[in-house]
Amino acid sequence: MEITPTTTSTSTSAAASRTETQESPNAMAGDFQTFLTLLTTQMRNQDPLKPMESTEFVAQLASFSGVEQQIRANDRLESILGVLAGGSADGLAAWIGREVRVPGKADFSGKALEIGMAPVEGADRTILVVQNDFGQDVARRTVTPQDGVITWDGTDGLGTMLANGRYGFKVESYTGETLTDTQTGQVFAKVSEVRIEGAGPVLLTEGGGRVALDEVTAVR
Repeated sequence: MEITPTTTSTSTSAAASRTETQESPNAMAGDFQTFLTLLTTQMRNQDPLKPMESTEFVAQLASFSGVEQQIRANDRLESILGVLAGGSADGLAAWIGREVRVPGKADFSGKALEIGMAPVEGADRTILVVQNDFGQDVARRTVTPQDGVITWDGTDGLGTMLANGRYGFKVESYTGETLTDTQTGQVFAKVSEVRIEGAGPVLLTEGGGRVALDEVTAVR
């Protein structure tokens, strides 16, 4: 049975189309093997009196090489993503010394702090609640988040500067007079240690914080 160049060209185009739709590496590897099988079958069954033209053969080899390089590139990309996600020892070590934004407390030393939050759809009023290290409310004020970030200048509700120390934050969202959401404010903290535990890697931050990787919303 002869497999004509038209059949091979159609199969090659299909493989290229699937590649453009960002298939998984396993699917691409299947296309690669299919392409190789078609090419070798075509060479084995071609009519000796009408051999494949050299230019067409070179073009198919070029397509073959392109598919192979794409698979290798995807493998390298997966490796890089694994490192960034903390999937290796090197990737985990890279977190140490970096600042991550996570729900928790922050040290105030006279400089304004940025508190992150997840915007709440439909809320028309946002209240920032500042608590001291003992969990007591020391400030409560209406704020306007900008791109999910609130800036606290260190003052209480009367505008008096609070003492340096460790503070926690709650962000309350209201629709009219109804409280619709309460969340812990997200602050930047420096990672001092990374531990691998049963549920996955845990970041230890300066000041005694413990956070999972999926709680991190920003890194700097």
